[in-house]
Amino acid sequence: MKHEDLVSHITNVKSFLSSELNKIRTGRAVASLVEDIKVDAYEGSAALPLNEVASVSVPDSQTILISPWDKSVIKKIESAIIASEKGLNPINDGVNLRVPIPAITEDRRKSLVKEISALIEAAKIKIRTLRQDVIKSIEEQQDNGVISEDDMYRMKKDVEADVSKANLDLERMGQEKEDEVMNK
Repeated sequence: MKHEDLVSHITNVKSFLSSELNKIRTGRAVASLVEDIKVDAYEGSAALPLNEVASVSVPDSQTILISPWDKSVIKKIESAIIASEKGLNPINDGVNLRVPIPAITEDRRKSLVKEISALIEAAKIKIRTLRQDVIKSIEEQQDNGVISEDDMYRMKKDVEADVSKANLDLERMGQEKEDEVMNK
């Protein structure tokens, strides 16, 4: 693995972590909370993500509005949201679903902080693995005479700098989400 690949993979890890953190409920309505809930909308077809069978919007900070494109699947969407174990109870008016976002309890907040910490740690492990692969590749290049010993040390230093920056970014992302969870 090359150093450029490391930078690309680190960016992918950060993007994935960001999308996972956005799915964590903070007591404030966000569309990403429900968009990927799978809905068995039609007989004989695979379950579809909610955002493929309905429009999802956030009219205010405490409500998610779901407007199915095909009104015949509204009950199935409602069932999927209830079954998602996100603690959401949609209100069906026959045309749209309104999903009020309840305030979260202190125990739930603490539980979410643990979940966030686990996501951050998993991302750090992924980056450590990437770092090991790149360092191994650099050492093999030096062993095979492709690069000099000085180049090897310089490249390793660059890798360490990128990994350190990435870890700081992950910590910052986690801290921001924890603050959001604990203060909303």
